[in-house]
Amino acid sequence: MTNQGNASATDIDRDPTHLAAADWLVRLQSTDVSIEDTLAWQAWLNENPTNARAFARIEEISQVLRDVPAPSAVSASQFARDRYDASVPIKDWNQPHARRSWTAIAVAASLVTLTLTLAYWKTPPATNTFSTAIGENRTIALSEGSRIALAADTSITVALSKKERTIELTKGEALFMVAKDAARPFKVHAGDATIVAVGTAFNVERDSDRAVVSVTEGRVVVEPVSRFLPVSVLHEFKPKLRSVHLVAGQQTTAGRAGIEEPTKMESPATDWQTGHLAFHLQPLRYVLEDVNRYAPKPIVLESDNVGTLVITGTVERENIAGWVKSLERAFDLQATEEADQITLRAR
Repeated sequence: MTNQGNASATDIDRDPTHLAAADWLVRLQSTDVSIEDTLAWQAWLNENPTNARAFARIEEISQVLRDVPAPSAVSASQFARDRYDASVPIKDWNQPHARRSWTAIAVAASLVTLTLTLAYWKTPPATNTFSTAIGENRTIALSEGSRIALAADTSITVALSKKERTIELTKGEALFMVAKDAARPFKVHAGDATIVAVGTAFNVERDSDRAVVSVTEGRVVVEPVSRFLPVSVLHEFKPKLRSVHLVAGQQTTAGRAGIEEPTKMESPATDWQTGHLAFHLQPLRYVLEDVNRYAPKPIVLESDNVGTLVITGTVERENIAGWVKSLERAFDLQATEEADQITLRAR
């Protein structure tokens, strides 16, 4: 028998710590979990390092189950022959019943897998990935009528089902022109935010640690993403973790801390389509993330301090070198061109 919290793959289903971790996982995924429950869970994690390790393992297993395909349907006759009642692990049930048919065992295992899979996740729809190279813009048309304009060095994954239209913006920037379909919400996942729309147009720029959402037509809802706990619970600790509504002409920034209040767009969010990259009071480090999608050589910062410089202005895609020279003059910087990059540093 293994020590508590150090269960092997064969006895994890009987280890008290892992059983408690599984119970916490289910409770915390409930939509009505209370703050008291959340605090109790945190106290349980801190009681013993094995608790935290067990919970991490159970959470990892739950993630793996996402990729488990649903088993084929079981016939009525097979189901009738099955005597497994799920009161003990399959491996234990199998020992005193070694002569039972392997068909029944397979059926039982399939039912358990199916139950676990369907309890938390639906079978994902087929997906398609679209991307652009550095300096390349392109527009794609979806089968349901929407169009997506991709900026340079951008990648998206599209999943269309009968109930919703889901886009994952993994990097870069895109303008979404959404076809109206009230029965199928259009959702864009970008880092710590999910943008929900029905029929509208909006631009999403995903940087390394934030997403900037700008609405050009209609309205959208920007929702925070909680990687584990319900947003309703986390909102009590981080007030910015709540949904924000945007209308045409407004934008917001979403990050790990939450979603900012809507502000008026100071410049058109779609200027990048015509070769102009406009910025208003933006830290240089974010400006470079945009500019580098079009730069022949990536522009990097020697220090984080240089990245905090606040930039307002327009960068012409065809004259990035000229813009770099203007940065040198305006902020007393030095740009050193190397074989594979340009380095900006304070003089």
